[in-house]
Amino acid sequence: MNRVCEILGITKPVIQAPMAWITSPELVAAVSNAGGLGVLGTSAGSTEMVKTIEETVEEMRKAIHKTQELTEKPFGINVFPSDMDPYGFSKAMIALAKEEGVNVLVAAGSIAPDEYSQWKKDGFIIIAREQNPSVHGAIEAEKGGADIIVATGCDEGGCMPSLTTGTTAATALLSEYVSIPVLAAGGIVNEKMARAAKVVGAEGVFVGTRFILSKECRAADIVKKDIMDTHPDDFLVYTQQDGFARWRTTPHKYGKEGVEANKRGDMNPPQGSFFHGMYKGDLDAGVNTVSNLSSLIKSIDSCKDIVNELAAPFAE
Repeated sequence: MNRVCEILGITKPVIQAPMAWITSPELVAAVSNAGGLGVLGTSAGSTEMVKTIEETVEEMRKAIHKTQELTEKPFGINVFPSDMDPYGFSKAMIALAKEEGVNVLVAAGSIAPDEYSQWKKDGFIIIAREQNPSVHGAIEAEKGGADIIVATGCDEGGCMPSLTTGTTAATALLSEYVSIPVLAAGGIVNEKMARAAKVVGAEGVFVGTRFILSKECRAADIVKKDIMDTHPDDFLVYTQQDGFARWRTTPHKYGKEGVEANKRGDMNPPQGSFFHGMYKGDLDAGVNTVSNLSSLIKSIDSCKDIVNELAAPFAE
């Protein structure tokens, strides 16, 4: 049996990336019901912005309950290590997940072996996704108790690595140095790319952009159209977080301003609002961020069809 499936209790090794506002119980349940693993991102299912930890917890509790109504299959929740959680939001989310019986944590950002070890003691399954994937980081994650490693290449959308290592290289390297399964992330938009990931060592895929262009994703229709209409040569990439991360975006206000800011030496220009941008559909309100291979996506399909396509190479 595929090791990713065995660890997560799923039937197809396709994990949906936690994409903040544009995830929802409907999307997550659709991926899980199709045999993959859906993941609730931060603010998943919320329709209004909240500020306090207490409000955030209650909004996520509603999302968890709704997801549990829509699927009996496993699903996960997105969290961050404490060094990236200065106000304690993720700490509260982890406590909530334990309380509500969600046992898969997708831990994004830095590698935190000591925290992984504690989460394992608390009964969680850990998918570790380092912001800038490294062999050292993967080894440390495995030592700390991570169950699955995500090899994220610069081909991805979302908060891209600052490193220029592509998905194929990242996957090949990390899978060579750890004994636990590795998921390929970045540019996994069709069966061909999933097959390539398998060839270089992936035992499953971690997918964002392809699920934005799904029927169940609640990203605004204008956002989906913008992604599909953008020529692959027209994406803009700029550095953010003082060089820790980058954004690739369709060519609108924040992308254009970010590129110009970088030219002036500003390596921390803003990305705007995902709530007003990708969720509400104001293309000038934030970055519309996707994989550099999004032009290979030719249609908006059901999560079931997407999961089946991306899982096909791993069934052989």
